[in-house]
Amino acid sequence: MIHILCANPALDRTIYVQAFYPNGVTRSSASHEGLGGKGFNVALPFIVTNEQKTIHMHTFFGGPVGEQLAQMMKNAQLAGETTFIEGDNRYCTILVNESKQEAALINEQGPSITEKEQQQFLQSLFCSLKAGDHLVLSGSLPKGTPLTFYRDIIAQAESRGVQTILDSSGDALAYGAEAKPWLIKINGEEFLDLMGVKEEAANRQQQIEESLKNSPYPNCIVTLGGEGTVAKINGDIWRVTLPTINVTNATASGDIFLGTFIREWRKTNDVKAALLAGSALSLANCLHWLPTIDFAQAEQYQQKIHIERVGSAV
Repeated sequence: MIHILCANPALDRTIYVQAFYPNGVTRSSASHEGLGGKGFNVALPFIVTNEQKTIHMHTFFGGPVGEQLAQMMKNAQLAGETTFIEGDNRYCTILVNESKQEAALINEQGPSITEKEQQQFLQSLFCSLKAGDHLVLSGSLPKGTPLTFYRDIIAQAESRGVQTILDSSGDALAYGAEAKPWLIKINGEEFLDLMGVKEEAANRQQQIEESLKNSPYPNCIVTLGGEGTVAKINGDIWRVTLPTINVTNATASGDIFLGTFIREWRKTNDVKAALLAGSALSLANCLHWLPTIDFAQAEQYQQKIHIERVGSAV
């Protein structure tokens, strides 16, 4: 079973406008609401392929927004453990200016989680985990939770034979990495920070590849935006080079990459196939305003993505 922890969910509201008037009235041409938060984006590849039974969500819902999210989760046929809280879940608003082909993302902070609510959440989480499962910890931490929230979960889960996957940022990432999760997904800048390496822009990819060889983390995927990806998986260093595309909106591309990578890895145990599938679908997502799984476009990109093994860890 693949467990996905979405600690700070949101109701994503995308508003389309033909033009935006900062000091006047702007009328929308369309709008869309959907499940938000990195964890739910990670789940997208499983939802679209009708493989919801292979994943189990863990999240906090509260207030009127939480009720909407719970119904959306039910409509998507997602099972999971929901801890209901006193606070109200957040909105995340994506404003799309169609005439300028621009999008602005506004992320609200979200509710504060009480100590009692955290304990309820952790109890339900650990009751559902079994040895051999995967646990994805994705996104920011809500207010009220300690910065060590992910670290403590990872340490306990790994001790029970669960393989953990961390995809966060800032302090939540730094503390979480201390527990040595089975896999970390991270951007280049934060990876070099974790490794104590001063970034040299002209030499960044080589710095990352060399640092991965000495990395204390068992497996690590370092994303470099349009430059591609460098990864250490089972002791091998892999380089993924992407074709140049005209990006519409890259929101959720990293999450779709991660969900697809895990899905393919669990099925085939083939690193190259998992990197290829994740890279292709994340690229295809960049062509859409909303998070989208576009298999037809991804198939076209697969022929243009170059993946090679470039070394081994020390």
